Amino acid sequence: MNAVASWGRAGAPAVVVMLLVFGVSDARARPSVYKCGVEALEIKVDFTPRKAQLHLNDKQHTLQRIKSARDAHYVNRKAGLTVIAKKGDMTLLEGGREHHCKLQIAP
Repeated sequence: MNAVASWGRAGAPAVVVMLLVFGVSDARARPSVYKCGVEALEIKVDFTPRKAQLHLNDKQHTLQRIKSARDAHYVNRKAGLTVIAKKGDMTLLEGGREHHCKLQIAP
């Protein structure tokens, strides 16, 4: 038996373990938490390249990403929500209100 065939059998369990470990760590990913304005509104957002899941006032909203060369821009027109994120800053447009938010770093 050659070395490659031997590693293939012995290495397969290691690959399965690596996939399980990385899969579990992704499942535990926490959303980004932002604090907004003087009212200390807390907003949780899960960003992906195409969507954002916004947790606001005990409701969850899905926003679609739109093209923007300068920042991450997500919109849900039906709910009247727009999120514009750039580095640690985020602006939430909710109906006629505008919230300026800062990313909170967990200790």
